[in-house]
Amino acid sequence: MIESEMVLKHLLGALLLTFLGLPGLLAQPGRTTEEVVNTQKIFIDANREKLLGNYEDAAYLYKEVLKRDKENHAAAYELARVYDVLDSNDKALSSIKMAIRLDSENVWYQMFLGDVYEKSKQFKDAVKVYEELVEKHPSVDYYYSKLAFYLINAKAPKKAIAVYDRMEKLIGISEDITRKKHSLYISLGDNKRAANEMVKLIAVYPSQLRFRHTLANFYKKTGEQEKAAEVYRQILAINPEDARATIALNAGTNGGSADEEAQAYLSSLQPIFKKEEVDIDLKIKELIPFISQVANSNDKQLAENVIELVNLLEEVHPEEAKVYSAHGDLLYHSGRPQAALDKYLKALEYDKKVYPIWEQVMYIYAENNDMSKLLDISSQALDRFPNKAKAYYFNGIALSEADKDSEAVGIFQQALMMSRKNPPLQVDLFKRLGVSYFQLKKYPRSDKAFESALKIRPKDAMTLNEYSARLAARGEQLEKAKSMAALANELMPNKAYLQDTYGWVLYKMKDYSGAKEWLAKALANGGQDLPQVLEHYGDVLFQLNDVENALLHWQQAQEKGSTSDLLEKKIADRQLYE
Repeated sequence: MIESEMVLKHLLGALLLTFLGLPGLLAQPGRTTEEVVNTQKIFIDANREKLLGNYEDAAYLYKEVLKRDKENHAAAYELARVYDVLDSNDKALSSIKMAIRLDSENVWYQMFLGDVYEKSKQFKDAVKVYEELVEKHPSVDYYYSKLAFYLINAKAPKKAIAVYDRMEKLIGISEDITRKKHSLYISLGDNKRAANEMVKLIAVYPSQLRFRHTLANFYKKTGEQEKAAEVYRQILAINPEDARATIALNAGTNGGSADEEAQAYLSSLQPIFKKEEVDIDLKIKELIPFISQVANSNDKQLAENVIELVNLLEEVHPEEAKVYSAHGDLLYHSGRPQAALDKYLKALEYDKKVYPIWEQVMYIYAENNDMSKLLDISSQALDRFPNKAKAYYFNGIALSEADKDSEAVGIFQQALMMSRKNPPLQVDLFKRLGVSYFQLKKYPRSDKAFESALKIRPKDAMTLNEYSARLAARGEQLEKAKSMAALANELMPNKAYLQDTYGWVLYKMKDYSGAKEWLAKALANGGQDLPQVLEHYGDVLFQLNDVENALLHWQQAQEKGSTSDLLEKKIADRQLYE
């Protein structure tokens, strides 16, 4: 879009004023040459300070010019610009209005007034400025464009459309104006006129298929499927190889069940997916809704149907990371994490710049409890993505599990600083920080971390459980530990590890009968496979003088892989050690 010669002349005029300055003073006879020269020198000094970025000094000097020459509109304009840079909107507004009073015909002053109004979101006032400019200069398309912009921001879309209509009469139909009118009609709920705008654009540019695609996509969104199909057929009549149109037409209903239609559609995509020249992003875009569906439903059959297409993509685009990433997503969400891991790692071989792939790999290593690999991959991720909180989170977990709690604490704290807008992650981080501080025997800091987690989410069962377990281990604040353990079990009933903690708190309070009851519940809810529950139950039985059964449960704990330091000694000596 090109502005008129008149606007350019005004620009040159404004620039000339900036260099020469003092139009009012120079125009007045009777002033001494020395006074003119001195004032002009101040104006030049002001310009120099402005160019150097010394805006406060520049403002002082421009005001000094205006004291000497109250008619100097150039100084008032430059002062307004300086105040604008200093974010002094009120002073900028006052100064530019002064410049306009002194030279009401200077369009650059008026345009800057519009800018100041825009900055302070006074869009209705900006509208008035440009209504006047359009009235005075009806052949300058730039003024129409700005007027429409301000009308949109002033919540007057119909008036904005009317301005665009006038603009079209001036310069003809263009893509930019048409798309803006199209969007405005959509905002007004007038789908018919919105579509007509694209139809007009197609009539002017019949060979530009992207306009037809926009129209067809709009019809699809508004539920006018037959109109959309007709536009796609027009596209294929012009270009039979258009993949987007072919895919869109294949997506039509076949009259079968939803599963049958999905299968038929996926099958119809195979010829297109085999074409190397068809853009990979277009192919992946067609798969995304199905990948999302698999993620939400864990539908293995649907996953297999989509994987058939992904296998084709791996053959046609063997070095595209996004293909292996999509394959990994399908496998992961259909219950095959190990196979998914292989695909994600393959994706990283071809593109190490996509962070979500790294995160998926870290999730799988964490789920598999493969802490050595988690430590390695999270360290690599931190090197490449030092601003990702989850990378620190997983790195901290791996360090903690490797008994490197001093290092883990620093990593968790870094993750906390980077995750302030993610409360669930913050809760988990504070909880893990509490555990690490406990391992380092920094108990006040441990308690503070747990309390911080509960401040964000007072009824987080996992935090309540971890906090109460640590208090019980220290033998401190047992009533508080009991209360938290009880609440955790209320929030998440029938969880063996929560029942174990409650039972162990009661044990520490020497309520052995109550401890036995809760630990028996834990055993009934899967605790038979948890060595800690078995060992705790054995300790309770020993306290109740049932030594033989205590020994039996200690031995079972050992068979289940207990890492307790004292367990072997308990079994050998048939004696309780704590």
